[in-house]
Amino acid sequence: MAKGSLAKEEITQKILKEFEGSFVNEKEIRIPWVENGETLQIKVALTCAKVNVEPSNGTVVAGSDLTSAPAVDGIPALTKEEKEKVNDLITRLGL
Repeated sequence: MAKGSLAKEEITQKILKEFEGSFVNEKEIRIPWVENGETLQIKVALTCAKVNVEPSNGTVVAGSDLTSAPAVDGIPALTKEEKEKVNDLITRLGL
């Protein structure tokens, strides 16, 4: 059995339970979402890191305050509402 297989399966099941209509397509999880009236699918692929690393400056840590998260590669920072949703999701998924 590959390293992280059990962890990936547990996390996959939590995601599928949390997001209504989500499903597995080959090796990725698809999460349906509506943004600006348009239906989208967010793809999530889980892989186990070969080497664990410690969070560095600017990295979002589970349960941390997201207000100081910088924009990455030109992607704007999250809105207050988005930050609250992400923090809530992290808490509900037990991550």
